[in-house]
Amino acid sequence: MTAQYRPYRNEDGMEAEQVTWGDQEVGDVEIYQRTTEAIRVSNRNLVVGGIGIGLIGALLGLIVGYFAHSEHSACVPSMSVALHSVQEANPYVRRKISQMVSNEEIEKYIKAYSQEAHVAGSSIDRHFAKNIKSEWMKHGMDSVEIAEYNVLLSYPDKEKSNIVKIINQNNDILTIESQGGKNFNPAFSPYSRAGIVTGNLLYVNYGQTADFQYLKSLDIPLEGKIFIARHWKLPADEIVWNAQEVKAAGLILYPDPQNYNPSILNSVPYPTSWWLPQNIARTDSILWNGAGDPLTPGYPARHDANRLSISMATLPGVIVQPISYGNAFKLLSSLEGHEAPKEWQGDFNFTYKLGPSFKDPSWKVQMQVNNQLVNKTIYNVVGTIRGKTEPDRYVIIGGHRDAWAYGAIDGAGGTAALLELSRVYGRLLKEGWRPRRTIMFCSWGAEEHNLIGSTEWLEDNLKLLHGRAVAYVNADILVAGNASIRVVASPLLYNTVFNATKEVTNPNDHDRAEGLKTVYDAWLMSFPNKRNLSNLLYPKYSHPTIIDDFEDLPIKTVLNQSSLLDSYVRNSMQLVRPKIREMDMRGNYAPFFIHAGIPAIDISYVHDSTMSSSSYPLHHTEYDNFDLVKHFIDPNFKYHATVTKILGELLRDLSDSLFLPFNLFDYAQILQDFYINLNSKMKVSMEEHGINMNHLEFAIRNFSSAAMKFHSAQEKVDLSDPMTVRRINDQLLLLERAFLDPNGLPRNPYKKHIVMSPSESYLSSSSIFPGLLDEFSNLELFPQDTESSELIKAHFSVLVFTIQSAAKIIQNV
Repeated sequence: MTAQYRPYRNEDGMEAEQVTWGDQEVGDVEIYQRTTEAIRVSNRNLVVGGIGIGLIGALLGLIVGYFAHSEHSACVPSMSVALHSVQEANPYVRRKISQMVSNEEIEKYIKAYSQEAHVAGSSIDRHFAKNIKSEWMKHGMDSVEIAEYNVLLSYPDKEKSNIVKIINQNNDILTIESQGGKNFNPAFSPYSRAGIVTGNLLYVNYGQTADFQYLKSLDIPLEGKIFIARHWKLPADEIVWNAQEVKAAGLILYPDPQNYNPSILNSVPYPTSWWLPQNIARTDSILWNGAGDPLTPGYPARHDANRLSISMATLPGVIVQPISYGNAFKLLSSLEGHEAPKEWQGDFNFTYKLGPSFKDPSWKVQMQVNNQLVNKTIYNVVGTIRGKTEPDRYVIIGGHRDAWAYGAIDGAGGTAALLELSRVYGRLLKEGWRPRRTIMFCSWGAEEHNLIGSTEWLEDNLKLLHGRAVAYVNADILVAGNASIRVVASPLLYNTVFNATKEVTNPNDHDRAEGLKTVYDAWLMSFPNKRNLSNLLYPKYSHPTIIDDFEDLPIKTVLNQSSLLDSYVRNSMQLVRPKIREMDMRGNYAPFFIHAGIPAIDISYVHDSTMSSSSYPLHHTEYDNFDLVKHFIDPNFKYHATVTKILGELLRDLSDSLFLPFNLFDYAQILQDFYINLNSKMKVSMEEHGINMNHLEFAIRNFSSAAMKFHSAQEKVDLSDPMTVRRINDQLLLLERAFLDPNGLPRNPYKKHIVMSPSESYLSSSSIFPGLLDEFSNLELFPQDTESSELIKAHFSVLVFTIQSAAKIIQNV
């Protein structure tokens, strides 16, 4: 028996760094602790050991000499790769990344990429794309390319303004004309149908399904009306969808001051504060369906692609126009009808009425929208750092470049992170470091229209990425406030982001003085996710104490020592962890995860501690500019630097760890949570449809058992065998793909991930399998819908099969 050693780690799992060691720099030497008793060594053993050491030294000399000879290195390259393929990552690179990230460089990049308005398809956006290519080449990337796609975009007509009017039979009573600037378009609703519509005006609160249900309960006819809705709780596209469902003729969106400049604060708006002025409207795409370019759904919009006719494309059928809250005041204050409920009252100094009639019954509302559909070329910039050991495994980081106007927060912040990390990683390359796997940096075009740039590139490379993409990291709105980070992620990346945020210092001085030293600490304090002990798969692991009894585990750990398995189970079973939001469709991460099954993550600092929204008052307006960031959002750019450091550590961990850092127990627990919620809320309905819930419960238990066996075997593998390491990583890489179904959700074929896609009913926070949630929500609205009844049974069967298939992916090969 020989003594065994393992890296010494403190109780938080971090390498000990406080020990000094002679003249070495801190971090150059790892301190080890003995894990068994010392073995006595005789003189004879010393002699034999000396001979052995000599032989090993001679062998190493031969190997060095062999590979120093250029001929042999060239003729047997696989031997060189094999020597590197079992090396662990250097953990001290993380410290270098954190030290190299510069607030000043980030500030410089944000200023440069928000100086001019650069809507998708514009010459300025193309100029920015070329600049980014030059920057990445300068930073030492191995290759940089610009991928072009010809797509259908929407713009306002420069010759004809969009207009909202109050009219009577003979005159224009009030005219609201959209106003743009010298360098940017007026506010509009991209992809709104062009045309003129006249009708009665109906106030519909936030335009939620429940809001329309309430109006129906009052016997107020909805069909053919023009709606006016507060734009806050729902994105614009979801309000439009709900309006279409009840056959609206038109829709006016406005930002109520209750959310954009509350009167209770008595604040002077921008440029004195970050609140929205009364004469400013916001621009938001109303096409947001996950299909990217409307004319090439499912396929890349290359120049040689076959395209649908516009009449065949899926485009909104309602005429839509945004207005300012100053103009909304003029409309809403003129309405008659039922008094709106208390919770529908906004921040104007009058009692909101529903309409649909005006105080003068001869008045009507007229909308004139002149938006144009135009074919334009958009540009994605893709830079590559080639991996030294597994160049065919890709870790992708991306962010969009386009903006409705200047986009200092929404667009330029993420662009700055990409450029700064490329600069940092470029310096590491010059110092001799190279990641194990390939890193791809991507600057997307036309995100604001319908996630078009990222979706078209994904469709163009889908077959390649299926077997090669490790994860997608999104850099979009880096900082919209300073309350805490907000994270959207696949369960496979929970472990990685928890570890990364524990490594990065909290930028808030007050928080640090209160003991919240890291970003993780502040995140946990701001957005705690308190879990039910009885719902955990392995409740005995929910407290950070030594476990003596492992009877509840399918596999017992050796000697009850700290191990990968113990760490993974314990971390995934914590009773209180930071909240990670379930996947949505709001960013470039969506197509990667929902359509391609690539684990994805998005991180940003937000101001709203309730997590109701990651938005900010000047979002999607011309006042989202550098001055806003510099004076009101992040004057020293320390929060931008903090998120950039987290993203840099995520990249390092995903691209350079020997094993992909995916904790399967997080996924197993999510499946368990979804099942418990489904069972508690819909068990009776499931039984009424003849569904045996035991099948789903068994599938989840089977997956959980497979996860336990997988991680138990993972920590015992022979690390000198590169093929074993590769096999384990391949199983981890392909797991997320196993949750895809080629037919997608019953009500949206583009949402292929049938476990974690957002629900079509926009109730994804309910933590229930989305396809089942959609159908039960539909049955609530239409109890006699026999199609939903059949779809529930069919989709339940597919769901059980899919989870069982995922379990097979991680079973022993």
